[in-house]
Amino acid sequence: MRIIVTGATGFLGRDVVRRLASEHEVVAVGGRHPPPGGVALDLRRPGVWRPLLDNWRPDWVVHLAAYREPDFCEEHPDETRALNTAPVVELMRELPSSSRALFVSTDYVFDGEHPPYHEDSPRHAVNVYGQSKIEAEDAVLARPDSIVLRIPLLVGSGPTFESSGFLYQIVGALRSPAPQTADAVLRRFPTWIRDVAEAISFLIARGFAGIIHYSGAEAMTRYDMIRSAAAVLGLDARHIRPSTDVVPRRAARPRDSQLATDRIRSLGFARFTPFAEVVRSFADDFPEAMAGSR
Repeated sequence: MRIIVTGATGFLGRDVVRRLASEHEVVAVGGRHPPPGGVALDLRRPGVWRPLLDNWRPDWVVHLAAYREPDFCEEHPDETRALNTAPVVELMRELPSSSRALFVSTDYVFDGEHPPYHEDSPRHAVNVYGQSKIEAEDAVLARPDSIVLRIPLLVGSGPTFESSGFLYQIVGALRSPAPQTADAVLRRFPTWIRDVAEAISFLIARGFAGIIHYSGAEAMTRYDMIRSAAAVLGLDARHIRPSTDVVPRRAARPRDSQLATDRIRSLGFARFTPFAEVVRSFADDFPEAMAGSR
């Protein structure tokens, strides 16, 4: 099959492109600096979908491009909708009947007050990021042959040590000797980007349609994740204390937006890599940066 992947240079996109390209022809769409052989495209500009779709005639479009930092989105709501919502609406309007779409959404479409959340649970976002994804979901779901895949906190290795998001932040906190506090209230479900890439490949191969949830299986606060990473890496975590108060942020976060994974399990997908194993893989990916940590 021929598959267009947007956000191909993003944190998740690199692994999705790598996984799908092992079996299919992939057209990698990025911003200013797409992968070699890819397409540079600013999806915030109206009218860009039609030429792309006419030129490549994809069997699938896997749409990953989005602003995903909730605090940025809260401060820039118009810019957020210009990437997170408007291009999705246009894609679904322009997508040929012979093509299908898989849209990656978020657990932040839920308010976190009544977990676990199933695919048909009522949505109520507590921040701009989550609301932008709700609006995009509605556009995708207007076409019954499409997929909305909701996922939670992503962890894994970026193209560089410094671009590895949450795990880079954790290592930085552990290496800094300054006394710190870490949130011990908000429950997250860290999910490996390589597992998500595998889930996307699985759903496309199965021809699934509709809403589906995929999530790591472990409920962990930020403090839990720091302690787990410290144990794997052999780093001292005694200077980091748990906070029983939610650390104030520009954007509110759900207290516990656990995604129920019964549906994807019933389809036969059973890859749920433990957080400690993800940390080990991250350390293996950057041996020089992690020297002396284990």
